[in-house]
Amino acid sequence: MLSVPASNHLFGIYQWALPIEIGSYMSRIGKVASEPVELLLAIDDTAGQEVVGFLLYSPVPTHRDACGVNYMAVKQNRRRKGVGSELIRRLVVQYPHAELTCAVKKVPFYESLGFQVLDAHNTQVVMNTRSASTTGLMAVLDVSALYESSDAKAIHSRLVQRWGLKAMMQAEKQLERHVGQLARQANAFVGQRLALKSD
Repeated sequence: MLSVPASNHLFGIYQWALPIEIGSYMSRIGKVASEPVELLLAIDDTAGQEVVGFLLYSPVPTHRDACGVNYMAVKQNRRRKGVGSELIRRLVVQYPHAELTCAVKKVPFYESLGFQVLDAHNTQVVMNTRSASTTGLMAVLDVSALYESSDAKAIHSRLVQRWGLKAMMQAEKQLERHVGQLARQANAFVGQRLALKSD
């Protein structure tokens, strides 16, 4: 959600945390009936069953046609070849009331697949295949503890040793400004989009 730039000294922490966040969701697949998690894989049969993309999502237990997208990724050399579009299409066949959040620049991609702008949430645009969010509750993992873990603190310590405390404090301020800018951008975009829609 933060879209931490690779140039920011804190990038290493977020780069480390992302696969752990995804792994936390994946470890719950098929384990907690009241908080389901499912996974779609895009596999290239011509490349020896190579996984070229995935879509991780959480169905809404009380609303069988609804789900929320947690993560989607496509290998860099397979992007712009329809892999992500096909994953989303297959998801929507199974769960026609789908919701996700994305960066402003990704809105046209999801609009082309039938999603519409509903709202802004932090730095992201909330999009849904319908004109409103589901009234059901979807389980979302709280990963804030991950950033307070001993592993995260060890990475932060190594980054302080590499860049210095002052540079790391500047990186935190830069990230805070960056996140604020993205949040303002998302809110302005959604405000303009919804105003056009109501005209």
